[in-house]
Amino acid sequence: MKLSVRLHGVLFALALSSVAYFAVSARAADLGGKVAPIAAEPIYDAAPSIWQGLYWGGSLGYGWGTSEHYYNRNDNHGTASTDLTGGLASLTLGYNYMVTPRFLLGVEGDIGLMDLSADDKVIFDGHVWKAEFGSLWGTVRARAGVLLGNSLIYGTGGWAISEVNEVGYGDADGQTAHNQDVRSGWVLGAGIEHAFSPGMTAKVEYLHMDFGSYDGYSENREHYSFENRIDLVRAGVNFKF
Repeated sequence: MKLSVRLHGVLFALALSSVAYFAVSARAADLGGKVAPIAAEPIYDAAPSIWQGLYWGGSLGYGWGTSEHYYNRNDNHGTASTDLTGGLASLTLGYNYMVTPRFLLGVEGDIGLMDLSADDKVIFDGHVWKAEFGSLWGTVRARAGVLLGNSLIYGTGGWAISEVNEVGYGDADGQTAHNQDVRSGWVLGAGIEHAFSPGMTAKVEYLHMDFGSYDGYSENREHYSFENRIDLVRAGVNFKF
């Protein structure tokens, strides 16, 4: 009987000791536990879906270019080069595809308005030439880029189109050589685009467009030809659908 009472007492003491031990351990953990770490700034390109997919946007920029002219009248000829400058705006639609978590391929198209013009340029013997890039312009381009953190560094190239207005006037018989046409050519460029949120990016981009050379004739069959090139820098914002 005494042994049984003594055994029950020992078991009861062990139970109390266990309860006290776990209670003290829990309290110590509450008082001395580590502070939860502060969450780091998210890297938006960690998930391919941040960049991959359809997007739209708009941009504003500044353009400059060169228009080179050749004019031939009665065995007289003249050449000249004029510099064009002005502003431009465009709307963009594009699609990105993540080839790897860091490498992107895409396609992008622009349509916009451009107002580049040059001062009148005397070619020879009172003949004057004027060049303008006006109204609509656009591009369809491929893009390839590498992701660095939240930024995309890319190259781009493809097809370009623009309305061109060329006019030569001032000859002795009052004839005017005039060409207003939509010209196409090629475009190459590069840029950097940064993701400020999963749904919005901003970019700075440089493009060079070359529309080649083409010929024409005035009313009295005077021959002229010209070449046109445009460079532009623009800033834009894109939004993911």
